[in-house]
Amino acid sequence: MAGNFLPHVRARLNETFKSDSFQWFDRAYVVDWIVVSLAWLCAWAIKGLTPFERVFTLNDPLIGHDHKPNQISGDSTWFIALLVPLLFIVVVGTLRTSALEIHHGALALWAARGSNALITEALKNRVGRLRPDFLSRCKWTQSLETCSGKLDKVMDGRRSFPSGHSSTAFCGMMFLALWLAGTTGTWSFHRPSTARSLFSSKQLRMLITVAPLGFATWVAISRLEDNRHHKEDVIVGSVIGIVTATVAYLIYWPNPFTLRNADLDRGAARPRLVYRHAELGDSRNDNYDYELAEQHGSENV
Repeated sequence: MAGNFLPHVRARLNETFKSDSFQWFDRAYVVDWIVVSLAWLCAWAIKGLTPFERVFTLNDPLIGHDHKPNQISGDSTWFIALLVPLLFIVVVGTLRTSALEIHHGALALWAARGSNALITEALKNRVGRLRPDFLSRCKWTQSLETCSGKLDKVMDGRRSFPSGHSSTAFCGMMFLALWLAGTTGTWSFHRPSTARSLFSSKQLRMLITVAPLGFATWVAISRLEDNRHHKEDVIVGSVIGIVTATVAYLIYWPNPFTLRNADLDRGAARPRLVYRHAELGDSRNDNYDYELAEQHGSENV
């Protein structure tokens, strides 16, 4: 029965997604998922290690600020930066009946977030910079010459650089901004839009595509207001998030600034086929070609 079930499922999926099908899928994509998931696991393991214990003085004004509650928790930032972009990817990909778009969007997002987490956690652990509210966490006991605060809060107080909230928020929201820009063609400034349409407004489209970055900026600024990070922590964390999101996106999707007719399908950016068979007659390359310019040239809209 199992032998008949899997072909039936595949046939139903092919029928649902039609020409997109799953002919493009290659085992190399499975390796991509495994490698990126290992990056997530490594980040999780590093986070559990004891950070570098930097020497401090009790009269250091940089670490003597009050301990405040978070305006937004780490868990909330983590889920928003992952689930919101993923929701857009799945909904639009389903409406366009494109399994390729759903897969490449999800894989690129997972890769961006995974590499961002690994870099951020590795730096936090090795640098061991003290948070602005470290002394409030420490609760120094002069008689014992040691911190008497809760161990987990004290250890977390040694993980200021870079800002994990900032890198996470900017990674997820920068990816969403790039994806929206590719979907709408907004950042391809040389391409004219259809006239007499509300959504054709360049300014409206620009507002929609950069809106996610507004959330990320608020998260980053809140880390300064909450005395959880120094300004350098926030700046570097934000840059890490932007870079990892951009690199991961461009691996699987075309540059949103230079979209051509060859990069578009039904008005939206087409994902790249990053793996292809060199043999002639490979049917998986019939509908989606990595070098799309070979088929369509470089004509601009």
